Amino acid sequence: MNNVSNQAPPPGGAGPWRAAPEVIARRVVLLAELAAALVLLGAPTRLQLEIHGGVALSVMFGGRIVTVVVVENARGGAGYLWGGVVRFPAGAGADVTREAAAALAGGVR
Repeated sequence: MNNVSNQAPPPGGAGPWRAAPEVIARRVVLLAELAAALVLLGAPTRLQLEIHGGVALSVMFGGRIVTVVVVENARGGAGYLWGGVVRFPAGAGADVTREAAAALAGGVR
């Protein structure tokens, strides 16, 4: 938790420290889908949205927190990243999202 307030971004959408609204929305949806799959497996999750457009999913495993983000490549594809490595494609369907959740819950770090 951060007790220091974030500075408001400049008006007008995207800027040097703010993702475009459609990018933020896509990341939120993809991480929410992963969060739902993890909750079904019994893992508590927390979706974090920062004022600058940063989006992350925190997952608790036995007192340890793992943070997951969505990263995009130059071709417009996306992937779930945790532990510094892209583990699974994001937005590739419910089956792949469930596989990512199972791998994360199973200890792939």
